[in-house]
Amino acid sequence: MIVMKFGGTSVQDASAISQLVEIVKARPGSRLVVVSALSKVTDGLLKVAQLCEQGDLPGAEKQVDELRLRHLHVGRELGLSAMQIEPIEKWFQQLRHLAASLAALGEVSPRSKDLLASFGELSSSCLVHGAFIQRGVNAAWADSRKLVATDSEFMSAQVDWEKTAANVQAQLLPLLQEQVVVAQGFIAADPKGHTTTLGRGGSDFSGAIYGATLKAEKVEIWTDVNGILSTDPRVVPNAKTIRQVHFLEAAEMAYFGAKVLHPATIYPALKQKIPVWVLNSKNPADSGTEITFDQNSPAGVRGIAFKNNITVVNIHSSRMLGAHGFLKSVFDVFARHKLSVDLISTSEVNVSLTLDPNSDMDALQRAKAELNAFADVEITSGRAMISVIGRGIRDTAGLAAKIFTEIKNINVQMISMGASELNISFVVTSDQSVETVQRLHQALIP
Repeated sequence: MIVMKFGGTSVQDASAISQLVEIVKARPGSRLVVVSALSKVTDGLLKVAQLCEQGDLPGAEKQVDELRLRHLHVGRELGLSAMQIEPIEKWFQQLRHLAASLAALGEVSPRSKDLLASFGELSSSCLVHGAFIQRGVNAAWADSRKLVATDSEFMSAQVDWEKTAANVQAQLLPLLQEQVVVAQGFIAADPKGHTTTLGRGGSDFSGAIYGATLKAEKVEIWTDVNGILSTDPRVVPNAKTIRQVHFLEAAEMAYFGAKVLHPATIYPALKQKIPVWVLNSKNPADSGTEITFDQNSPAGVRGIAFKNNITVVNIHSSRMLGAHGFLKSVFDVFARHKLSVDLISTSEVNVSLTLDPNSDMDALQRAKAELNAFADVEITSGRAMISVIGRGIRDTAGLAAKIFTEIKNINVQMISMGASELNISFVVTSDQSVETVQRLHQALIP
């Protein structure tokens, strides 16, 4: 049994969906196809939410109509019948009613945002299912909201693994015995049946959830590049495909900025030891990247990841010199304000740390107000985090010297190494990130 997850660019139009069908047909055995929304559709739906918050019903309705017409156009190009397109028409009618209610309120709650966002995956999966039927493939459509159970933490729901596994075994497994099944990534439901989502990029996570609960032979993540690359090809055009990468390296690369794979994808598969492949739907003949558990897979530098627009927070308190509890006091504040820290560098009375680009800046200001009670706080934005990643690099003699010699005329503002054997990370200004990555890639990636 194979779980095949297709991202937004792999279902962006009729041509891409037709290619998807051919890829799936070429795979033998039981196949679960998990799809994202059409490329850019989730952004469009979130724009509807924004317009509703502004009370701009005409603008919201125009956006809904544009999305509807795009899906109907794709359906017509795929040759879908009126009956096959009917569910899409109903969903967009519901979406218009929902937009009218939210615009009247001028408020969109996280629960409502999840419901709005779900229409993308529901509609794309309907198009994909119809394309299979039109091309003679015995296929069924499944609603992920009846399969993936979560809590009620809307916009970033946590999976109830026990209930999800029971749902999948009872409802999904029998369907997979006789036909291809198409389901949605990203969406789920809470105990009351309210639609939830797994966070942006959560379609990859959905693929791994299904892979783990089905005990699949493998999970395939289909995207628009030839696997996991040594760095972002927009920065280094000759970035190389890593043909085999250890799970821990892939997770580290994803966490520190690689765009191909959602970090949470790794962990359900890791727990069940299910291989994950990252493949290119636009070039299915390419072998892609195998993410493996093999401890004998190549070690050393595998890739260079980076995040731009990060925020650096420097916290200093000479009052805490010789006193215990300084670090606990600092991180208690960050925990209370739900701020997730990436890198940390510390001394006895000073802590430097970085926050993700998506961090809540209002929450950071509230945290600063608390920290000011016992420390001086400096917040600096416009920074970039560069991470050199690979197993065993902490124990590779001379590597740190090679890295920092290569960028000796670039001002490094913070360094974190030793906490993980998998990465050496440091901070530079965002305007120097491209040059830094290009130099390091040339020097470190053979």
